[in-house]
Amino acid sequence: MKDIIERLNKNGYEAYVVGGYVRDYLLGITSNDIDICTNAPIDEIMKIFKGEGKAFKEFYAYHIEKDGFSYDITTFRKELKYKKNKPVELEVAGSLGEDLLRRDFTINTFAIDNAGRLVDLLGAKKDLNSRIIKTVGNAKEKFTEDKTRILRAIRFACTLDFDLDPEIMEFIYKNNSYLLNEVSKDFKRKELDKIFDSNGVDKFFYICNRYNLKKYLNIKYDSIVQSFNKYGIWAQIETDLPFSNKEKKIIDSIKELVSHRDITLEDFKNYDREIIYNAASILRIHDKIKFFEEFSKLHSIIDIDFDFDSFVKLVKPSEAIKVYKLVERSIMKGLLLNRASEIDEFIRKL
Repeated sequence: MKDIIERLNKNGYEAYVVGGYVRDYLLGITSNDIDICTNAPIDEIMKIFKGEGKAFKEFYAYHIEKDGFSYDITTFRKELKYKKNKPVELEVAGSLGEDLLRRDFTINTFAIDNAGRLVDLLGAKKDLNSRIIKTVGNAKEKFTEDKTRILRAIRFACTLDFDLDPEIMEFIYKNNSYLLNEVSKDFKRKELDKIFDSNGVDKFFYICNRYNLKKYLNIKYDSIVQSFNKYGIWAQIETDLPFSNKEKKIIDSIKELVSHRDITLEDFKNYDREIIYNAASILRIHDKIKFFEEFSKLHSIIDIDFDFDSFVKLVKPSEAIKVYKLVERSIMKGLLLNRASEIDEFIRKL
């Protein structure tokens, strides 16, 4: 990163790390996507980094993959016209300040120069410290030119645990949610995945219910239980959003297990752990799964004549391993017959 900025500086150009990478750094979040903006024309960027990446001249952008990081180097630019939520008419801007005005939210307008100095021209630090999502400029203009920003605002609020600025809440409250109909299903799925894999799931469904966003996000649900990961959340939702065949299989398997209202040892052995943990989260039987994990580590030297699922119904999951070992020792010492009825009575007396 520093090398890229230094090379631009040595060729006589300004250069700054901007946007999400700086925001995440200040929040202590690791990121591998780095945006760099500069007053170098795209043709000069291409000369300086010749052969190291790929140019997208129509966007004044150059992309480099290096050492596990993804770099997007762009000339200062202004976005003059949008179509289908994407800028289709751009022109070169004269300064960093002009470039920052085109961005969506103030917390994404931080910049860092080569000396490591933080540049904050639009009050980003104040909003970051206040933990608030605020648009750069007028919210109505930002959201109508690019409708994906509505969902991005909600995603940032949920994943970062920030509040939405009153201007944003008012815009959504005035039944402008219908604009989400113009957002592609692929984009909705991608943004919802990020939310569902975060700790902001409850916050999202609160916002979704408060502003009646279900139909605009292509989702239906009654109530949602926090799950192991995003697939556990998707298993509780009806949707026509796109999934791969592999993902559909995971979600359908979680639904199938949940429909049984229980998870058996056989299920634990036969299903992938991701499916088991999600179903257990929804059914709220974490202790039982923890017992299965411990039980699977046991290497009994005798074959105990007892139905395992009946066994776990007689004892608390937290006590099950201890009781099982007691049964095993009692049989080996000749204190208990290895017979299902005898074992059942023994456990009930305990």
